[in-house]
Amino acid sequence: MPDPSNVQFRALRRETGLVQEDIAFLLGLKGPSSVSRFERLTREPDIRSAFACEHILGAPTRTLFEPLFVEVGRMVRARAHERLNALSTLAHDIRHVARLTHLFKLAEQPPTLFDV
Repeated sequence: MPDPSNVQFRALRRETGLVQEDIAFLLGLKGPSSVSRFERLTREPDIRSAFACEHILGAPTRTLFEPLFVEVGRMVRARAHERLNALSTLAHDIRHVARLTHLFKLAEQPPTLFDV
């Protein structure tokens, strides 16, 4: 798991004046413990909960769950490198230029501030 706390989520929730119980109710969760787990990133939100948090807190999902977003980005870059290596024999085939170009862009994405 990435950084043990999701500071941005908690800060935005507090800025709105909402408590964990409010967020839990708006997400349709049974109690505030799930929201606490989102804030600590001991539980990853499902896609619907992540989008709902975006609506509730008024910030993009990638901002609300930045450490998770960064972790996923690292994984995609690593897999793109792996895929490029596996497809290296296609490099001279014009039919695969767009595909290989996109994989290369994914593999070479610059790291974010949290990657440093």
